[in-house]
Amino acid sequence: MKLRALRFGNDSILDKKEKEKSNYCLVSLYATTFGIAQFVLSELMPIDLNGCRQLTIRANVEQEMMGRPGYNPVPEMGVSWYNLDYETSRKLYDLKRFSKAFSEELSNEFEQFVANIIMDVLVEIDQAHGGRNRLAERRDDILNKMRECGCKKEILLEKYSKLRRDRKYKAKVYRCIGHGIGDAIRVDLVNCKTDDIVVSEWLDDLPHNVEMAGAVTRTGWAGNAFNVTFFRSDWTETVELPECNLSD
Repeated sequence: MKLRALRFGNDSILDKKEKEKSNYCLVSLYATTFGIAQFVLSELMPIDLNGCRQLTIRANVEQEMMGRPGYNPVPEMGVSWYNLDYETSRKLYDLKRFSKAFSEELSNEFEQFVANIIMDVLVEIDQAHGGRNRLAERRDDILNKMRECGCKKEILLEKYSKLRRDRKYKAKVYRCIGHGIGDAIRVDLVNCKTDDIVVSEWLDDLPHNVEMAGAVTRTGWAGNAFNVTFFRSDWTETVELPECNLSD
């Protein structure tokens, strides 16, 4: 079974205390790490890590640890989790608290700390299964790539990027992943003659902490509007050309 979900689990007791202290303005550990975890996972997919489709890395500061320290698989249910020790969990929460508040340097430190935890956990699990994915050898390359791109990447969804009927404009649909973004869809409407982006719009509030792989199921132009439908449902978002372009 391929790994489809990689995420951090909150310390429920500490999270509750911090949210109450901040009048429920503080963002959870799950939310602040989601984009980083998605970035790493996107670099590895497709991957059969341990026969489970979901891996949760659980922080343990004040809550009672579920299971044993380290790796806990439940293959019959397709899930697994990894319990972090107290020191690592405490530092993770401390860096999360200050990562965006003071400086880019602290934010980068948080990104690197989270990414290193993820890769250390993945390497340990992979080696427990014979190292079939060679994650120990790939570890540094993945971390270096993340640093070089600032932990942000965009994937053009070519199937759903379409020209308007008159071929004057093209809608480009991107799945964007990274720290501060999460996993979100962006649409750029491009003037085909000048190649200028006339409008660029996120279809989700950022950071968006829901996996969007396979989320877009239908797109199409309707006059000056470009419609994006999600999850084969009635959930449709619309991006429109600005008024100054309507005469084109």
